[in-house]
Amino acid sequence: MDTLINRTVEEFLRATYGEGLVGTITDELATTEENDPVPGRVHGMRMLDRAAFRLVKPTVEMLEDLGAWMTRIEAIRRLLRFSGRDFTDFLLRLEEMPGRAHLVLPNLHLPAIQVEAVGHSIFLTMSPPDAAWRHLLIGIVRGMADDYGALCLISTEGALIRVDVWDTSFAQARDFSLDVASSEVVR
Repeated sequence: MDTLINRTVEEFLRATYGEGLVGTITDELATTEENDPVPGRVHGMRMLDRAAFRLVKPTVEMLEDLGAWMTRIEAIRRLLRFSGRDFTDFLLRLEEMPGRAHLVLPNLHLPAIQVEAVGHSIFLTMSPPDAAWRHLLIGIVRGMADDYGALCLISTEGALIRVDVWDTSFAQARDFSLDVASSEVVR
């Protein structure tokens, strides 16, 4: 599982910032981790921290960008889109995400997500609280809002994520069909 997380971080950095940055960070980490033969998942966070330092960006912003980037990977996007017919439904069903992730990746342990809807606001909390997962989830919510064509404001209040949904059809949503064959372009 650690290898999958590390590879995801590396691919995100490569796709977003280029091979040069990944090579530089990999070289730096090779010299600092030579006494750590099994870097584990900490390696991925070290890569993000190094990239954030080099790009003069907060690490939490890098985590949010990683979450949004993951929603553009078609297999992940399809799993997420299957969670709701519209953006609000998607948000309300986020409590199911750790269980669904566990079906696909049994060794991935996501914190539980509690969802509470109050008016046009949806509040998300993770138990136990985890800042890295929280910011990754913010990025996923941001990416899925774009995918659904929704207009929302995402903010954090301590460990709480607040999503104010203003318009669920603000922009054209990306095409989505449960049938993979019908969603492919015929040439």
